[in-house]
Amino acid sequence: MNEAPQEHTAGRALTLTGSASLLHFLVDALCACCLMQLAAQATWADMVGVVMVYNVMAFLTQPLTGMLADRTKQPGLMLGASAALLAMGVSAMLWACSGAPLTGLLYVVASLLGMGNSMFHVWGGKRVAVATGNDAAALGLFVAPGALGLAVGMLFHSWWLLVVLLTMTLFLAGCQLKVRPVSKELTYGTPSAHVVWLSVMALMALVMIRSLLGESFSADMGKAGFTVLAIGGVAMLGKIAGGVAARWIGVVWTLVAVVILLLLFRSNNPLLSLLLVNMTMAVTLWLANRVMNGREGLAFGLLAAALMPGYLLAQFGDERGQLALWLMLTLVPTVVIELAVLWCLRERRADVLWSSVVANVLTNVPLHVFIIFVSDSLWAMVAGEMLVVLVETAWYRYFAGPWRQAFIYSFLCNSISCVAGVLMQLVAQLVLMQM
Repeated sequence: MNEAPQEHTAGRALTLTGSASLLHFLVDALCACCLMQLAAQATWADMVGVVMVYNVMAFLTQPLTGMLADRTKQPGLMLGASAALLAMGVSAMLWACSGAPLTGLLYVVASLLGMGNSMFHVWGGKRVAVATGNDAAALGLFVAPGALGLAVGMLFHSWWLLVVLLTMTLFLAGCQLKVRPVSKELTYGTPSAHVVWLSVMALMALVMIRSLLGESFSADMGKAGFTVLAIGGVAMLGKIAGGVAARWIGVVWTLVAVVILLLLFRSNNPLLSLLLVNMTMAVTLWLANRVMNGREGLAFGLLAAALMPGYLLAQFGDERGQLALWLMLTLVPTVVIELAVLWCLRERRADVLWSSVVANVLTNVPLHVFIIFVSDSLWAMVAGEMLVVLVETAWYRYFAGPWRQAFIYSFLCNSISCVAGVLMQLVAQLVLMQM
């Protein structure tokens, strides 16, 4: 008697996964195509800033948009908002390329595209996980097409392609909004907050390493012409293969096989190494969803944001060891100071304390990279700290409670850690002068 409804639900879940995967390809291709078209009108120096803003908005905001995806009772709102933001981004880009002053519009375009991209990814990640009962193969299928979409948008960018991508994105998103949400009950137990956050931080560390390795293998192959398409295609196949393998032989054996094969073939074939590294994506996402049951949007967002530190380190080649050491020397004291502040404020909830550590990783590292390589002016540092206060206010609102309490936590933690950091630098300079 129950076979027909179950088959109907399974069919709807499969349809959702397929349409979300196609949308993933379209959204990433659209963003890449739009930025490449914009690059033809702007200077190289301007585009460096634009790409940085886009990456910050597209990746580092995903924990926040993921929280929103977990809280909203109407999942279609996230997809609708994403489609609207992407359309606005394309419109702003067309305005900029028509002769309007570029300076401000460049960053408007990057912000709109990045935020639209961010909202789409957490919508898709959560909906696929919930609809399929956290099926590893479905997760791999959803995340896979983005890499190929980026390659297609970069390699074949044109006005005609941009129009086609936007039209298809809006059409498919509109069709998806008419589909009634489907969910499959998950039967995982609820681990303690300590287990959850230690697991999440371990998975984020693994994602950072994967990002660093993936960028390194891609650099070994170069990024000219159709090599870009080959890199995107191999990354897509790796993600699909990882999801299928995790489903049939289990996540542990999949990880063991990937590690062994990487050790055997890393120095011989960068293309194969790239495929193997990408096989871990579905595995890490499956594990994150399992330990953060009910918060799949946040789980997806945290792993997406964790890609950025590895990506940034990969860009600095031989200097990345020194950069990583410096970032750790700034991050660890900040984490300790802010935990001490929360403790002095009589905050004892493990969820809040552990989440503070993760929030610092996601905000402290990009802020210091910006200060080191873009601008170390007083105004840049003040603006950066203010932005971090706002971001962490939204973060603590999710975990700690009312907005007032969240702002107090964020303001005091960041103010005290900032002042302590300045004092430590002054003391270090005085000691060096005496020597």
